[in-house]
Amino acid sequence: MPIFPKLMKRFCILFFLLLLGCNAQPFEVIGSGDLRTETGSALVSAQIPSFARGLIHRVRLRVAAADGNAIRTIEREMNFPIPGGSLSVGQVADIPTGKRRFTVTAFDTDGVLRFRGSADSTIAFGATELVQVNLQPIGGTVNFRTVIDLAVIGTGVDAATLAGLPATSVLDVLELLPDAHHTRLAMLPLLSIGLGDQFSVLENGALSRLIRVSQIPTGNRRFVAHLRDLSSSGTLAFADTITATVDTLQVTEAVFRLRKVESSAGLLEVFNKTTLPRDSTVVVVTPVF
Repeated sequence: MPIFPKLMKRFCILFFLLLLGCNAQPFEVIGSGDLRTETGSALVSAQIPSFARGLIHRVRLRVAAADGNAIRTIEREMNFPIPGGSLSVGQVADIPTGKRRFTVTAFDTDGVLRFRGSADSTIAFGATELVQVNLQPIGGTVNFRTVIDLAVIGTGVDAATLAGLPATSVLDVLELLPDAHHTRLAMLPLLSIGLGDQFSVLENGALSRLIRVSQIPTGNRRFVAHLRDLSSSGTLAFADTITATVDTLQVTEAVFRLRKVESSAGLLEVFNKTTLPRDSTVVVVTPVF
């Protein structure tokens, strides 16, 4: 075969390929060109119950989807803008727009979950949403039974004094915290009630009162009951300290068998060398985060 036709054929093929290359157009991108997710922000607040404020060591915020569309979960620590105040606040930016669930959890000085709450709110593009979360205590239920019996109450108390206690006394029940970061925060008040005539009389003549308290954190807990006779100007008091295991599957039965506190030193011994907060309140201090 002659050489010239072969060269012409190759030249035509090369020319055709060059022609295609000259006429080729780049891929066209269709869209806004902005691939960023639309986001907004939120200012979240939660009120810590005043009786527990000094015991709360850490407050955490979690933001997740509430509309069925998955987003990356956001977690932040919340703070107390007013030293010693009970309002906890946290601000979160770059939250994807849509309906979001804000969950707040509060932990005590031992790292135990004490309160939890959540609220849903819709985040709009470029806007800051104000979200308020109401907290509820977390835990199991305990039936506290307080028994006052002459056989164990101690010396210096007769039947007449015992019979008059229900009308003239106030009962405090507190939880003892072994590793509180402040000595005055070693007890968490659970209740403080005037007894009135709400004691029942047992067969042996002892007085008994049943009080149910819910949402106590689970685990092995220590509790103290302190009965103050108001008619004695603070000179007559009864107390007992017990340990009970709390869970969420069943109601825990806990019995206080009160005995007379003979002296202020005896009261310290009953309370495991802690100081009973006056009027069942706690001193508010700024926690360390």
